[in-house]
Amino acid sequence: MTGSWRVEVFKNNKPLHACEAPAEPLELGRQQKDAGEEGPPAQYVQAGLRRLIVAPWEEQEVSRRHAEIRPMGDGRVKITNVSQVRPIHLSNQRKLDPGASCETAMPVILSLGKVGGTTVRLQELQVVEEDEPLCSLREAAAPPGAPIHARPELTTLASEVPPVQMDNLLRWLRSAMDVLQSAAGAEDFFAKAARAVVEMVGLDSAQVLLIQNGEWKKVASWTAPSAAGAPTSEASRHILERVAREKRTFWQRPAGASPSQSLMQVQAVVAAPILNRHGAVLGVLYGDRVWGGATAPLTQLEAVLVELLAGGTAAGLARSEQEQAAASLRVQFEQYFAPDLARQLMGRPDLLTGRIAEVSVLFCDIRNYSGISRRLSPEQNVAWVSDALGAASECVLAEGGVLVDYVGDALMAMWGAPQPQPDHAARAARAALAVLAGIPDVNTRWQQILGEPMRMTVGVNSGDALVGNTGTRHKFKYGALGHEVNLASRVQGATKYFKTDLLITEA
Repeated sequence: MTGSWRVEVFKNNKPLHACEAPAEPLELGRQQKDAGEEGPPAQYVQAGLRRLIVAPWEEQEVSRRHAEIRPMGDGRVKITNVSQVRPIHLSNQRKLDPGASCETAMPVILSLGKVGGTTVRLQELQVVEEDEPLCSLREAAAPPGAPIHARPELTTLASEVPPVQMDNLLRWLRSAMDVLQSAAGAEDFFAKAARAVVEMVGLDSAQVLLIQNGEWKKVASWTAPSAAGAPTSEASRHILERVAREKRTFWQRPAGASPSQSLMQVQAVVAAPILNRHGAVLGVLYGDRVWGGATAPLTQLEAVLVELLAGGTAAGLARSEQEQAAASLRVQFEQYFAPDLARQLMGRPDLLTGRIAEVSVLFCDIRNYSGISRRLSPEQNVAWVSDALGAASECVLAEGGVLVDYVGDALMAMWGAPQPQPDHAARAARAALAVLAGIPDVNTRWQQILGEPMRMTVGVNSGDALVGNTGTRHKFKYGALGHEVNLASRVQGATKYFKTDLLITEA
């Protein structure tokens, strides 16, 4: 059964790169840089047609849209010249002018533009798993955080590895851990993992590919200096899909290939899965080695080492994600709580669960905000309110309070939760006095702009309330609900009737 095509690209009869593509309608053409396309051998799918970039944008002999190839069954394809000005030359001396098409059996070799220029060889790949020289480790890879258990391969190999090689193995493991510990983030992990595979296992090149929107995308790669300038080869789609499906490490030990079978050098490859903490495949760590000469084939030990490095990369990514999530949560907490309390809550998230607590609630807002705001521009309004409420917020945090919410020109704060504070009423009262005491400083910055001195009114009430995360899954909001909270709001509103800036109920 035909599953995919092997596409090899040559320039002046020298191999440039190779890749695999599904056996479906395929367009060959030059990079469209203005459309944001990457250089060869990038692939794109548009309106059901897969597009393969076979030449960079500066290669003017190749049209942006040059050839369209469609499978016809029984190993035959239909080739159409979709270029408006340039021909296609086939290996059987046939020439396809713009707009012309023909059917032919695979494999096919076609030159785009002039003969001997950019040449593409297309070969059908038969997927016959039981006959191909593909080996795998017996067990699926373990996700980050899974219980550690002895791998059968390691137990066997440990007894067979000579002492000299065992020293190399231990040195490799130490180096791998150093690499992963020095990585700063996801992209850094990928780049260092690819380089480590090349340098420590002795491969010619390595890459990290991630599954994005159902497609394999290369996010990092490394090539050994000894292999610099060698033709590039895309990862085997078939091997990638097997790794993703079975979550096991595979390596290929081809029996060899003659020049009639392929114009490219035969390669041995190894591919190990990179899993997330839930065991899903995020991507693959993929390496290859040119087969031939004095180069040794890939071994089971090397496959195990590549899997260990892929597992270390996965663990490092999981740790990085946890650290980022913790940092994000800490920032979120510090928007509501004083830094010391935020750090305590990181270790005791149970304190955020809903419960009844004795609290003191403070409301404050800007007196005559509507009248003053009409004289200001939108930019001045935002800056003024932010400055005023920011100064009030500092007073709340200085007394260990929780910044519950901002609504327009008003602020709500609370004491007594999430951690009990026996002196919550006194803290709230001191914060209220500090808010009013700080108004002159705000007026020194804004009175000339406002045209009058700013005033703030504050109301405080104490009593039992339901406290907890009163927000939703979309937005965190730690606060209080109940009659005593509503009463605190009404107390603040009553300040204008009593012609005072501060009202505090009896605790």
